[in-house]
Amino acid sequence: MIKNYLKIAWRNLLRNRLYSIINIGGLAVGMAVSFMLLLYVYNEFSFDKFNVNDARLYQVMRNQPSNGELMTSTATPVPMAPALSKDFPEIEKIARTNWGYDILMNYKDKAVKVNTLSADPSLLDMFSFDFISGTKTNALKDMSSIVLTESGAKAIFGDANPIGQVIKLNNQFPLKVSAVIKDNPKNSSFFFKALISWDQFTAEQSWIKTSGWGNYSFQTYALLKPGVSLASINSKIKYTVKRYDPNNKENTIFLYPFSRLHLYSDFKNGISIGGNIDSVEKFLYLAIGILLIACINFMNLSTARSERRAREVGVRKAIGARRFALVQQFMGESLFMSFLALIIAFVLILVSISWFDDIIRIKLAIPYTNIWAWAIALGVTIITGLVAGSYPALFLSSFKPVKVLKGQLINTKAAALPRQILVVLQFSFAIGLILYSIFIYKQISYIKNLPVGYDRNGLVDMPDEGAMDTKFESFRLDAINAGAITDGALTSGSITNDQSSSWGITWQGQLPGEDKLPIDQMAVTYHFVSTYGLKLIQGRDFSIAYPTDSSAIILNEAAVKLMRFKQPLGQIVKYQGKECKVVGVVQNFVWGSPYEPVKPAIIGFIKGWTGNVGLRLNPARSISASLATLQSIYKKYNPQYPFEYKFADEKFNAKFNNERLLGTMSMIFTCLAIVISCLGLFGLASFSAEQRKKEIGIRKVLGASTGNLWLNLSMEFVVLVLISFVLGALVSGYLAHAHFTKYIYHTPLSAWVFILTLFLSLTICLLTVSWQAIKAAWTNPVHSLRSE
Repeated sequence: MIKNYLKIAWRNLLRNRLYSIINIGGLAVGMAVSFMLLLYVYNEFSFDKFNVNDARLYQVMRNQPSNGELMTSTATPVPMAPALSKDFPEIEKIARTNWGYDILMNYKDKAVKVNTLSADPSLLDMFSFDFISGTKTNALKDMSSIVLTESGAKAIFGDANPIGQVIKLNNQFPLKVSAVIKDNPKNSSFFFKALISWDQFTAEQSWIKTSGWGNYSFQTYALLKPGVSLASINSKIKYTVKRYDPNNKENTIFLYPFSRLHLYSDFKNGISIGGNIDSVEKFLYLAIGILLIACINFMNLSTARSERRAREVGVRKAIGARRFALVQQFMGESLFMSFLALIIAFVLILVSISWFDDIIRIKLAIPYTNIWAWAIALGVTIITGLVAGSYPALFLSSFKPVKVLKGQLINTKAAALPRQILVVLQFSFAIGLILYSIFIYKQISYIKNLPVGYDRNGLVDMPDEGAMDTKFESFRLDAINAGAITDGALTSGSITNDQSSSWGITWQGQLPGEDKLPIDQMAVTYHFVSTYGLKLIQGRDFSIAYPTDSSAIILNEAAVKLMRFKQPLGQIVKYQGKECKVVGVVQNFVWGSPYEPVKPAIIGFIKGWTGNVGLRLNPARSISASLATLQSIYKKYNPQYPFEYKFADEKFNAKFNNERLLGTMSMIFTCLAIVISCLGLFGLASFSAEQRKKEIGIRKVLGASTGNLWLNLSMEFVVLVLISFVLGALVSGYLAHAHFTKYIYHTPLSAWVFILTLFLSLTICLLTVSWQAIKAAWTNPVHSLRSE
């Protein structure tokens, strides 16, 4: 019997090839897209959860008062870890790390930049690292040891065995490779290629040994003992800073689950309010929505075509077929098509996942061994098949053979209503996506076109490393004389990213408590303003002609406003432990998030703090020619280091990656949702034309033109799309408004977006249904009105 059902199902597929391809293909594409989105969601929710001690791993966080609010950060001082370990026995292990950065590794004649993390050896006991060679017990036992990841070892040694080999850090500090570990998973917060001990780090950076409680420049991780209550330990450690550093007694600390930080990294007044989870949830809803409209489309097309099999049901019942047998057959056919769609969807995922990886810039892996993933896929397939088969199975099988064979079918409007509701749901989702995607791109364009306060064009950043710090002025003059640049400056970091803040800053007329406010800071040397194209409102740039500039600062407008200086030039501000004179005021420039107001900032002349080289390329020459000239000059002064650079405009644009990803994904999947929805509309138009063929024939006999018939058939779908537009516009408008109000600077919800979307929706609708409408209008009425 099952074999017979399969034969009938296969013959029906072949008999209606076009509808079979559309039906199964639409469901397969919907499944593939939805499952890939769910892979991304799964990757984000499983971030950092691979650690064996995940439930007991925490990051030490700091709350600091600022302008009446609490600012939360992961930055902690060097003494924090020893103090917590000594005072609180609930903490089993604790480890400090720096932020990790690229360091030159020299091996024989080879020099490679490798991302290197410095950490206490206890880090290896707290987190899960898979050792290929060596053991975690001895990996960082000696401060002159270094642990490499697989890719790090291959970059330096190729296929040779690295264990026991000696490499030089920055061509100065010899380190012996003690272990090799597997690369950190892609969904890990650690992305280092090399790991060195904290003692080695402090030996290389001697100032760290004397770094006190006022320098919040590192990260601290804690492993709690089993059974320790998070609330209890947080109440105990809260005032640790006050106990050791009374000058900063307002600062409090707390432990936060390490694996939670990736998704919930945004804090307001010390309380987690979200983060990446906002985008991940949107992709989850997008995946569910696309899967739903694919299933709705499958059900619409399946039920629309099933009407044509009413006589088959009547004949089979007339010759003795039982209703249960008919139910089995229709359900089996529907499940058969669903599983065909699942197989095709899996093939589509295998083919297109690399393309999807490129879009989201994450390497996803199909969880072949995850039983829940397979269960969800099979569950969706079975439910879709059963629901889609339920109409023909239960409804058509209930027909009286006599009525069916006489052509006395069901009430057309009653039969069409469920499908019309489903089509409205489909198009509401698609229209909502169109609107939301347009608003996202409109928001990105709006923010990117706001003035940033400096000239990004032709601005290049390079790392200040090796001999560049001491030979920069010679390098700068040679590059200017060669026509490669117009100016250059040393800074503590790129102007595209806020770097650090300082407090304990005092000035005349300061109100009580203002010395505790953190103020953004950037350390620079000469030529800063001219290099970055900042607009000087008052005063001047730092200059070699003024020896006293070693105790000079430049303020931005926000800092002048904070300090309430009516005449800022010449004012004395105590900054970094010395009296500094204000020599200039610059226009506010976007340093941190472009979505937030510019914060007060101090630009201080501090040699030795710099880590970045900013260069203004000569606009009179081509970029490639200028870079080639810079490379040759760079190699003259810093031959041991590779010539590396990044354009400031690219780094600035990276600030919009999350919004751009959301917009790109929404736009791509909007197009897919529209295609799938149109297939459903096409199926409903086909069903409507089939049901109304006698009506159309009578209208033609009475003189109706093709245009009149097309309009008559199309209007019912135009009404459906208008209803869908109202629903989709309401939902997307609400969501877009809720999304944008999180930002101080945001684009308005313009009326033209809604008008354009309505026009596109109606155009798509009419193009989709016109084929069926015109085809029905051209049908010879003789065929539709002949006696049954």
